Amino acid sequence: MRLDLGVIFLYNVLRRGTRVSRKNDIDIIANFETRSTIDPLIEHLQLHVPGLSGLNIATDGWEERVHGEKVFNYTYGFGLLKDSAYPTFILEAASAEYYGATPSGIYLSANKPHAAELMSSLGFLCPRQRIVSRPPSSSEAAEICSYFKKSEYLVLKPAYEESSVGLRLLVNDPDDVRSSVASLYRWRPGVFVIQEYVDGVDVTVPVVGRSDGHCLPAVALQHEAESSEPFIFDAVLKASKPRLHYAPIGDWPREQRETLYDMALNAFAITEQRDYARLDCRVSPDGRCWFLEMNANPQLSLGKGSIAVSADAIGLAVGEVVQSIINDQSPDYGASPLEIGL
Repeated sequence: MRLDLGVIFLYNVLRRGTRVSRKNDIDIIANFETRSTIDPLIEHLQLHVPGLSGLNIATDGWEERVHGEKVFNYTYGFGLLKDSAYPTFILEAASAEYYGATPSGIYLSANKPHAAELMSSLGFLCPRQRIVSRPPSSSEAAEICSYFKKSEYLVLKPAYEESSVGLRLLVNDPDDVRSSVASLYRWRPGVFVIQEYVDGVDVTVPVVGRSDGHCLPAVALQHEAESSEPFIFDAVLKASKPRLHYAPIGDWPREQRETLYDMALNAFAITEQRDYARLDCRVSPDGRCWFLEMNANPQLSLGKGSIAVSADAIGLAVGEVVQSIINDQSPDYGASPLEIGL
């Protein structure tokens, strides 16, 4: 197996002493790696990618150090879109050979309403949605609720952000819709999308590859305590996963798994992803698979992370997945992830 040397692993850990200025900023901070998570990850990667070294974009002068270098870009999705997309533009300007999403892939995946429309055009199920460009009036909120009259709950989120920033669960009630949008708008002015809430199991499918996309085994979010309450996987829950864990879905019906992998590969292609990305979807109790979003450059966290659990299902470590991305090799799982667990 060919090994690439001299790879800079570009990451984003906030400077020591960074403060949360507003209560809701915890949604943003929750997405960031810390020294306690990034140091073990880099040590792990160095076991599989000789010559790999870490570089924090919080380091002064990092922009000059990536000129002409081979870079694994692990900076997107930490913070707001305008900030986390910035390193990719620097890599483009520096003519660096980098791994991870290009600017077009970042913006296509972050544009949630458009990505859903693209997937719907291919025949995949997507929750009904409405764009909200300002806090609604009483009559506008009532009209929104009427549009979603079959849904008891709604999901509110910024239309152009990643990593569950600002994700909120609402009751389908005009007062709740109006107050929730107004509150989110005060915190982070912008355009929002309201979607129908789809009950079911959260499933993620990692996709890796540059020449062609290859799915890693799909994994489902398992709840360690039963609850009948509606659930959304917000930024804080994703960071710690209290009483939650991922598990492979190798014993799910084959037709269902075929739909999930087909959805993942189509989303990877239509949102112009490359190297590594992750489909987020939800499988409703009746077995239908609903597209939620495609995430560019998802977290590579060890342990309970979705990619780590998915890779483990085929006997790979996260470092081996990163090595396969750098070498543009397909994952070593045989003919198809459909056979995993059978």
